[in-house]
Amino acid sequence: MGTETLRLLHFADLHLGVQSGGRIDPATGLNQRIVDVCDRLDALCDAAEAQQVHAVLFAGDAFNNQHPNPTLQSLFASRVRRLARDGVAVFLLIGNHDLPRAAALAHPFSIYDALEVERVVVGDRAQVYRMPLRDGAPAPELQVAALPHFSRHQVLAALGEDVPDPDKVIEEQVARTVRSLGDAIDPSLPAVFVGHCHVNQADIGPAHALFGVSDVEVSLSTLTSGQPFPYFGLGHIHKRQVLSSDPFVAYPGSLERVDFGEGERIDVGPAAVTKHTDAEPKGYYRFDLVRNGDWHLDAEPRFETIDARRFVTLRLGDLAPTDPMDDIARRVALVRQSGVAFDDAFVRLTASLSAPDRARVSTGAVRNLIAEAYDVRLALDAQVSTLVRDPRFAEPMSENEALDHFLQTKQDWSDDRDTLQRLGREIIAQVLEKDLAKVTG
Repeated sequence: MGTETLRLLHFADLHLGVQSGGRIDPATGLNQRIVDVCDRLDALCDAAEAQQVHAVLFAGDAFNNQHPNPTLQSLFASRVRRLARDGVAVFLLIGNHDLPRAAALAHPFSIYDALEVERVVVGDRAQVYRMPLRDGAPAPELQVAALPHFSRHQVLAALGEDVPDPDKVIEEQVARTVRSLGDAIDPSLPAVFVGHCHVNQADIGPAHALFGVSDVEVSLSTLTSGQPFPYFGLGHIHKRQVLSSDPFVAYPGSLERVDFGEGERIDVGPAAVTKHTDAEPKGYYRFDLVRNGDWHLDAEPRFETIDARRFVTLRLGDLAPTDPMDDIARRVALVRQSGVAFDDAFVRLTASLSAPDRARVSTGAVRNLIAEAYDVRLALDAQVSTLVRDPRFAEPMSENEALDHFLQTKQDWSDDRDTLQRLGREIIAQVLEKDLAKVTG
């Protein structure tokens, strides 16, 4: 007898191949950042197996570029095979980073189609795919309405004509495509929507600076209006967010952090930690479909977190000019006392100090101060002092007049002013005499 609940998992945006900031891992010979992504994917596979998930839905961008090397392809394929061997159906959607620039070239997932790998379905076209589910599942198949990534150029080229209002035409074309997907659904079988696109109301987050965003934005209503799908699993935006609860529309974000913009931020004053902003959570969505007349969500999908690599920014503000290194050490100690650990984290310190004091702060000394971190970086704002001109010296004046004005500003020198004035005039006279000799000589 089959189970009553169809258990599904949705994730996206691996970008396997990003190596920024990593060192070679001696155990594998790979860049540590590649190992990090594989570790996150292994944790996801562990969860899928432990929770006896029927299908895993990947919403695009497995690799960091369209031509991953064989090592990267093998690392990804081994995890896909692991899921398939455990009886999990796997859907792989094509994202913009998986899409070859030339239409005639194969994408990195082509091998799965060519070998007809059991329980692995590749979504490289906008159509409804039927995924066979293992014996004992509550339905023989899962329908996946796929919307792979598309660019402005692709849509306009497919239309084959000049259009006066490209944005309007593209929106209408996307709407027609999505309606056709909904119309192709068999209501007797469970169905979900998986797309790799930029919904215009999404918060793109800080990672867009590294990976970019689409040149086409889709409105939420274009995706969801009148559609039969209870769940819309999206990819492309790296920040986890829910765009709608009914139907449920969500980006799970990426599985691994890529820079400090996704990490935690700690403001540290001279005497205490003044603010602590948590890092963006990383993970995937787990949801269940049940049938009661039609197929619908059993409950609100839940976001399950994965322990991604930590990025920590310490914002120290102005450093004490007397001993900036001692000030840094004191503030790092305050952070530790507040319960923050730095083990294996990327740590960045931002601070301001005068330009002459910059040389007094050693990157090596700061790294030794936080030796347990994976990497420590300094971002110091060295401020150049700006001299403000005294308005009393704004008008042209002779050297002797300038001397007199200057001595008037020094109240503490009043007892010696006459002597200083006499000596100053003698020095001025000597300098002027030498300058005159050079000119006439």
